[in-house]
Amino acid sequence: METETRYGEFDPYDRAYPELADIYEYWCRKQGGQFAPSWADVNLVDLPAKAIPKVCVVDVSIDKTDFIYRFWGTAITGMHRYDLTGKSVLDLKPAPYANTIYQQYKSVYETKEPRGFLTEVPLASGLLAYYAVVRLPLSSNGRDIDMILSAEDHGSEREQLRDAFEKVIRDQE
Repeated sequence: METETRYGEFDPYDRAYPELADIYEYWCRKQGGQFAPSWADVNLVDLPAKAIPKVCVVDVSIDKTDFIYRFWGTAITGMHRYDLTGKSVLDLKPAPYANTIYQQYKSVYETKEPRGFLTEVPLASGLLAYYAVVRLPLSSNGRDIDMILSAEDHGSEREQLRDAFEKVIRDQE
């Protein structure tokens, strides 16, 4: 039986996640008066070096119904034990986790706004993993979202992220 993957939201500028807040600030600087910067405005090497392996970028599919990984950081490969570059978000495993991540991307796509998410991931071992992520829209034409940049924080202490997750869930109920 597959277990539900839960998530809550946080402010992308939340300094509890300084690396993510720094990436959000970088994104804000790159906006240049637009609602979102373009991919051409973003240079991954401008991000903190330790953050780049925890970054992924998705393309919005031509029919606007899917999100395809363009860039998949090496730390994300290490966490999942596979690489989804060129593949759909819906190829994530297990399926409930894929659906959760899809919904997060869809939320950013529909609102055209940056979002922060704390996600609880049930593992095959029965344990739970937690991570924080900011998802930041990108627009090549200044009107439509065509890509989304994400940066993850897997935390150095599992309990700290679990406690933050539980607080966000309680606050949203």
